Amino acid sequence: MKKFSRLHLAYIIPFILLFVCLFQLFLQPTFLDANDTTTMEAMLDGTGREPMSGFYFQGGAISQMLLTQKILAELGDSGIPTDSQPEDTIDRMGRILLGQRIQIFFYCFLGLLSISSFVSLRYKTFFYTFMNRILYVFGIIYAFSILPTLIGAAVRTAGTNFWGVPAILLTLGWIVFLIYMTLTVDQVFSNAEADRFSSLRNLKEDEAEFRTGSKAESETFVNSILHFLGIIVLGTIVGNLVYIPLFLLQRNYASQFGVLLLIALLVLSGFYIRNYLRLGKSGDLGKFQNLAIGISYLQLRFVRNILFGTFGLILVVLFIVFIFSLLIMNIGILENLFPAIDGGQNL
Repeated sequence: MKKFSRLHLAYIIPFILLFVCLFQLFLQPTFLDANDTTTMEAMLDGTGREPMSGFYFQGGAISQMLLTQKILAELGDSGIPTDSQPEDTIDRMGRILLGQRIQIFFYCFLGLLSISSFVSLRYKTFFYTFMNRILYVFGIIYAFSILPTLIGAAVRTAGTNFWGVPAILLTLGWIVFLIYMTLTVDQVFSNAEADRFSSLRNLKEDEAEFRTGSKAESETFVNSILHFLGIIVLGTIVGNLVYIPLFLLQRNYASQFGVLLLIALLVLSGFYIRNYLRLGKSGDLGKFQNLAIGISYLQLRFVRNILFGTFGLILVVLFIVFIFSLLIMNIGILENLFPAIDGGQNL
């Protein structure tokens, strides 16, 4: 019974997070503190009445992005003299627009991840544990991000909003619940039960079995040099014929480049999904069910690559910081040992 209840809870969580994502995209609750005169929200609402403190619903992330684009278009109107255009305001609005686009991308990504997590759980794929744990982690991060707003609303309007403290307790309980599910979601199914698409688990190892060592053994130094030169020549050709034109296209035709990039991404995704279905589709499932699992597995690969790239970037940054710190420390030690050294100029 415990296992049964945990399974149903695991089914419900993706739909809750999907609802939150759709809600944030199209309709967002905003806390308005009328006593805070340092924010735009505390100004008059245009009717001559000072707004009351509380939660109000406004347009979601998509509506806010469209409004920001409209404001930027009006500020950059060609009819406005060049010396009268507020460059600082335009730059600030451009950064706000970028942040809003990133926010929309995050909500769309989290919504797709919710669907993929449910699909992987519903059809008992081998990667359901990873997908759902990643989803729960994003849910925990989102819950922590809204806690300051809830706490601020409860503190500033303690006498008028009776729901402030219960909302905080509910959010904290949601965080604890997601942490519990993150630790125990692997117990929903056994390894024998969740084995669909398991042929993709060791795909790299399976590919390695078909390689023989004859090519590596017959490789000579001259062949290695020719191989290296071939890579350089091919890289030069690709750089001049592909990368540079794409860079110029992105620089001069940003919108067209975005459409081209989206089409290329969709085509590449379709190619990968087709290969996943050829290698790992389940015979006891229908065409569309296998397709849904293939799309979920593609998102799994995207998530893994993003995590791997982020982790690698963090390691590189930490390594560079460590090297510079070590150099600065060594310079300080040398200056203390040899006072005649003036910042290395008299060395």
